[in-house]
Amino acid sequence: MGKVQQPPGADAVREWKAALREEFPGWSIIHTTDTGRWWATRPTGRTEGRGPFGGRPASELDADTAEGLRENLREVTDAEADGRPAW
Repeated sequence: MGKVQQPPGADAVREWKAALREEFPGWSIIHTTDTGRWWATRPTGRTEGRGPFGGRPASELDADTAEGLRENLREVTDAEADGRPAW
């Protein structure tokens, strides 16, 4: 049987949120306590760049862990910096 992931404590969630917000300005970071999932959102009014939804860049990401969300955010921001589609 695989290792069961324990939900992070409130202090750990606050620390992860602060770190992600600092590393990815412009993104709102959300942790839902009912599902334990992590989300990143940003305003959808952006029109520059290319993405999967009618040419708009990604505006919402999610992951099971804070580190997973960081990886997704890095992928999107790196792709946008290179001028290529993120997803």
